[in-house]
Amino acid sequence: MAIAQSTKFYSDLHVYDGPLVDIYANSYNFCEVPDDWTIVVTDVEQSTIAVQNGKQQEVNLAATGSIVACLNIARDAGIDIPFFFGGDGATLLLPEQLKSHCLQALTYHQERCLTSFDFYLRVGFRSVKEMRQRGCALNISKFKRNSYHVMPLIQGDALQRAESEIKSSEAQELDITELETKLLNLEGMECKWDKISPPDDGNEVLALIINATDVNQQHDVYTAILKEMDRIYGDDTQRNPVTMERLKMVNSLSQLKNEVKIKYASSDLRKVISTAARSVFGSLYVKFTEKGRNYLNELIQLTEVLLLDGSINTVIAGTVEKRKELFKMLDNLERNDQIQYGFYSSSSSILSCYVTALDDYHIHFLDGDNGGYTRASKVLKRKISA
Repeated sequence: MAIAQSTKFYSDLHVYDGPLVDIYANSYNFCEVPDDWTIVVTDVEQSTIAVQNGKQQEVNLAATGSIVACLNIARDAGIDIPFFFGGDGATLLLPEQLKSHCLQALTYHQERCLTSFDFYLRVGFRSVKEMRQRGCALNISKFKRNSYHVMPLIQGDALQRAESEIKSSEAQELDITELETKLLNLEGMECKWDKISPPDDGNEVLALIINATDVNQQHDVYTAILKEMDRIYGDDTQRNPVTMERLKMVNSLSQLKNEVKIKYASSDLRKVISTAARSVFGSLYVKFTEKGRNYLNELIQLTEVLLLDGSINTVIAGTVEKRKELFKMLDNLERNDQIQYGFYSSSSSILSCYVTALDDYHIHFLDGDNGGYTRASKVLKRKISA
């Protein structure tokens, strides 16, 4: 299957390295996302209630599965795509060549979430051209965060506008025809890590979402905030809630069964036993082998602790005093109508993963415990509606 030039847009983007604040501050480091690309949004409806009822793992699996389903399709096609994990949903940018295939997979994933966990995963999309015609901006850059991890950086408000519209409107007709592939491929999705305590006893885990009110001021406002975060908490490696010493494999049979249910549509005993065996083997592997310890080191560097998708989304470990110091700046910016922000503080973080056996590629999605991003988003929405 030939790959159109626009399809290779993200794959071919220049990768910048150096200090993140310097990369983000310079608008010349960003390119317009092509008009023929599509913004896809997934969202667990009533996720706050689900989290309050003890279903955070299931909510995170639904969000992670949205990304994994599309990544497996994209990787089979040899196409690189940007994606953003939101705790109770996800946002992806897709070229036209992948759109129908990914939307088809997401409808199967939607059905799987309903039958396995009894909640509705909303799936919707907007074309980049449509959002741009309505005055939205969508520019992207590619940043090498460390020797293992390259992440997308977004400037603009198109993703937030698309997400808001999709979440607040009736279920969208996805306009897809039946494709040859009728399977939902969630291979590689794992949720085998227990709740992770912060590196230092007595610290908190802060889930934080910050939204600039003027899209034209994003570069300046977000650069200032990122600099202040670095000054107070240290860089994103120092404020990372995940450390090797605090990682441990989950031993809850119900959690392992949830992973099997969402991946395979049933909690077949053989698959549960196989998943449990991999968990036991994995705990021994990372504890007693050099390759296992190297994997843990990579895991920490490949954990998404900071996302810039037009907002700042981050999960930070630190003291309450540091949070109060950061909030002095955020409150001042909010009083001046430059930003709005939401946050949630908890005592641990939650990790879900995408790990492929084919080439040892792995990426890890982080959320605060008790629905950190979901609860922070709820605070932010109240401020926006007010």
